[in-house]
Amino acid sequence: MPADPVESPSTYLSIVLTSRNDGHGGNPLARLQAFVNTFDAQCRQFGLDAEVIVVEWNPPADRPRLHDVIRRPAHCAFDIRFIEVPEALHLSLPHPHVMPLFQMIGKNVGIRRSRGRFVLCTNIDIIFSNELVEFFAARSLRPGVMYRVDRHDIESDYPVDSTLEQQQEYCRRHHLRIHRSFGSFPVDPLGRLTAASPDVFETPGVEIHDGWHVREGEPSLGYYRWASEHATMVVNTAAASFPAGAVLALELEPNPYDPASWFEIDVNAGARLLAHARIADRQILSVPLPETPGRFEVEVRTVAAAPQRAGALPAFERRSGLAYRLRSARLKPMPLPFSDLEPYDMGRWRTAHRDARSETAPDGLAVASAAANQSYCLRYGPFRAATAGRFTFAIEYSVLDGNLSLHVVDEIADRWLPAVEHEMVVGKRRRIFVAVNLKPSQVCSLYVANRYRGGDGVSKFVMHAISGSSRWTALDPRGRPDGLLQSARLVAVKGIRRVSRSLAPRERNVQPPVSTTQTAATGDGSASPPAAPARSLTARIEEYAATHPLPPTHRNGAGDFQLMARENWFAIQGYAEFTMYSMNIDGLLGDAAHYAGIEQEILEMPRCIYHLEHSVGSGWTPEGEGKLRQRLSESGADWLDASTVDLWSTYMDWLCRPMLFNGPDWGFGGAVLRETALPALVDHS
Repeated sequence: MPADPVESPSTYLSIVLTSRNDGHGGNPLARLQAFVNTFDAQCRQFGLDAEVIVVEWNPPADRPRLHDVIRRPAHCAFDIRFIEVPEALHLSLPHPHVMPLFQMIGKNVGIRRSRGRFVLCTNIDIIFSNELVEFFAARSLRPGVMYRVDRHDIESDYPVDSTLEQQQEYCRRHHLRIHRSFGSFPVDPLGRLTAASPDVFETPGVEIHDGWHVREGEPSLGYYRWASEHATMVVNTAAASFPAGAVLALELEPNPYDPASWFEIDVNAGARLLAHARIADRQILSVPLPETPGRFEVEVRTVAAAPQRAGALPAFERRSGLAYRLRSARLKPMPLPFSDLEPYDMGRWRTAHRDARSETAPDGLAVASAAANQSYCLRYGPFRAATAGRFTFAIEYSVLDGNLSLHVVDEIADRWLPAVEHEMVVGKRRRIFVAVNLKPSQVCSLYVANRYRGGDGVSKFVMHAISGSSRWTALDPRGRPDGLLQSARLVAVKGIRRVSRSLAPRERNVQPPVSTTQTAATGDGSASPPAAPARSLTARIEEYAATHPLPPTHRNGAGDFQLMARENWFAIQGYAEFTMYSMNIDGLLGDAAHYAGIEQEILEMPRCIYHLEHSVGSGWTPEGEGKLRQRLSESGADWLDASTVDLWSTYMDWLCRPMLFNGPDWGFGGAVLRETALPALVDHS
């Protein structure tokens, strides 16, 4: 009989697969047998009430049917239903000769004929984790939710006839890559992320661990990785020979698409807080590491971030929560320890700009810079070097807003002096070290400059301490010693005027150039701009996309696991029935479900699926994409491009409703199809 919605589903969960006995993907019969054997053991162990629907599409006339070659396990715990879509129905579709199997239409056939309260569409080469099946068996699935998981690709030499525990152990120890909502990642056999070549992690001192997005960028501009809220790396200080200790240098950058972006992070080693920092511009954050050499995990945890505004990411960007990017992570030697430097008199700081303000605070000197970006706000000095040598200076401070930088300036030549700078974060305070070579009698001062991200703005900070590796004697205006504050390696110099410097030339009140475009005359003799040409619908949607980000639906490997209540599948009329390769049709369905008001829930590890690796080019992998596209092109088959799905998703957002591509007869709903049922041998009632 034709397929219609059932009013009282007789099964809790329906699993829908499509296949045919033609060798596609590399030994599909063995893959299907692996799924059946493993799922049977899991259903018996956890008491799951399920049925498996295998839609056999356009079966080859010269080969046996799947139900004749699949070995049903003894005491099988679920019904296996084989539903056949004959060659005649396949040939009734447009362009039937480009592909022998239309996977998504086949899944629609199974969805329409399912008997479960919930329907999971997956593939024959998928193995469920035990924790995932246990979750199913707990009967905690909810209507109105689409459930998604990450896909873990594993080696194909799966122990089909082993025990369930041996099969699960094989899955845990034979990883190849992981497909997450924000990218596909190569991993080691135990499922741990591995670095690309090159990468932002400088080995062997720093290794990638977890929580990082795929590597992006290119050689001329550099590489980077976006970070998730909890990102980790493995640091090996034993691999670096730094006698004075090591620091972890992290080059970080807030979302570069939003000038107002900022973020705060904690850097932890276990329960120990190494650093807390608020980052508002691209900078290198140097974090002192434990003194004992060893190998340990470091977590970078986002504790606060600027709200992600509309248009703050490229159009059609689907990932959410992109607060910052990591551009490099490496070990470097500890600069001269702060404890080895001699303290300087905090009372000798002076403001260096007429608009800068400072006042004594309980823990130091509270400073508000001038609004001019890169202008000096504080000055310490001037000094005259009594002898030639290398001098180190350091400041310790806390940032309240904006940021600052420390410079050594030659007061006579009125120029910066080349200096090696180290910036560290220790707990919630920051330290900047500068080391500079000075000539005998060279006159210099230390200047603190405003470094406000994205333009003018007032930086606010508290200066806690200043110190240096060399002592000096302060002189009063008459040139006499003003108490034994320091010894005489550097001599304070009188008579240098206080200046307001800027670290970069500035242009003010620059007006945009007047357009030379001719204007059209109106009836009263005034001018009006020419009429803008009519924009296409696509152009209007692309403009809309600039301020309306796409929903963060998990489209990566979606066709391997999409689970909803049966009525939700019927509400959106299943997968779009395009007669093309299945790529991205599953992602389109996920977006349509979102705009139909169906919530997405991504189940976390260890609730996952394992995918048996198939031959290169038979399905999508990062390594085999080129070969897959070549094979499809040679066959004449088309596929749905991801950019088209992005465009349609934005259009659905514009419409405030899903796009439904199928008619009421989706899934051959009006057709009577041959079914062969192998009933369960276990009673779940």
